[in-house]
Amino acid sequence: MLKISSGKKSIKINQTTVQLILINIVIFALMSYLRPNRFLTLFNFQSMCFQFPEPALLTIGIAITMITAGADLSIVSTANLVATLNGMLLLYVMPTDASSGTVILYLALCLLIALAIGLICGTINGILVAKLGIFPILATLGTMNLFTGISTILTKGQGVFGAFPDELVFIGSGMLFGFLPVPLVIFLVILALVYLLIHKTPYGLKTQWFGSNRRASFYSGIDNVKTVFRTYMFSALLGAFTGFLILARTNSAKADYGMAYVMQALLASVLGGVSPLGGKGNIFNVFLAIIALQFLDSGFNFLRISSFIRSSTYGALLIIGVFLEYMYKKRQEKKMVKRAQEASPKTS
Repeated sequence: MLKISSGKKSIKINQTTVQLILINIVIFALMSYLRPNRFLTLFNFQSMCFQFPEPALLTIGIAITMITAGADLSIVSTANLVATLNGMLLLYVMPTDASSGTVILYLALCLLIALAIGLICGTINGILVAKLGIFPILATLGTMNLFTGISTILTKGQGVFGAFPDELVFIGSGMLFGFLPVPLVIFLVILALVYLLIHKTPYGLKTQWFGSNRRASFYSGIDNVKTVFRTYMFSALLGAFTGFLILARTNSAKADYGMAYVMQALLASVLGGVSPLGGKGNIFNVFLAIIALQFLDSGFNFLRISSFIRSSTYGALLIIGVFLEYMYKKRQEKKMVKRAQEASPKTS
């Protein structure tokens, strides 16, 4: 924490927040200098506002599981399963000449299906991780392939494409008041709700305690199983809603869509200060990390940098981030041991 004193009052500012703001400024300035005629345009900023809500929601879902020293690798597969089922419902079940009222009813049904799929997927992950104690990465790696396999079977390996209703298209590509992208508004509302959930409720405090020290959490009277179970449920629900948003924006669904989002989500979480070892994380900082990566990704596109180089860059940044977090944790442990030794009475 950084403290800024103003008279008798002092304002505490999270050091990670300051660093991420500086990173955003540096990336923004660099891309503006390299491609000012393309990066600094209203069209580019609007395009980014349509693009980043999907990976951002997936990142938040993974981040809250990382706070419990886990990771939900199946969240993208959950999103694709929802997009596939909703797409098939709208294309093959809904009448082609449906009225506006009928379309709205079908969209409401799509949201109910998304909710149901999210609950089912979250329950499966919760049972594997919280109830059976399977290592989170292994458990969700298995369910990732399970959910992807179901989507592939339903579509026979093909994507779901067609003419979707205008009401759905508006959710993914529409503008409120002529300038405000609808996906951005949806994302900001969900971001605020998740922030309140993690940082302003007893449940959020329990997740951080559990991630820091699960044994101490248990002896403090916290139901560790219920806490972890709920975390994976919330993550799956975020993935399910993202699937609905993906269908609305892309007007299509594929079983393997956006698999690179998992790497980006892990990277954004680590850069946002979420400890891979659990117990530490701030949702607002994750948001700042998402924005930084979106600036970087947009700049890479304008610079025509290969997707292979881009993936390698993200992988290297993730490794560096995890290594630095590990070193920081070790340094903090050494400081605590040293303080304990200094505080203990000396024996002759």
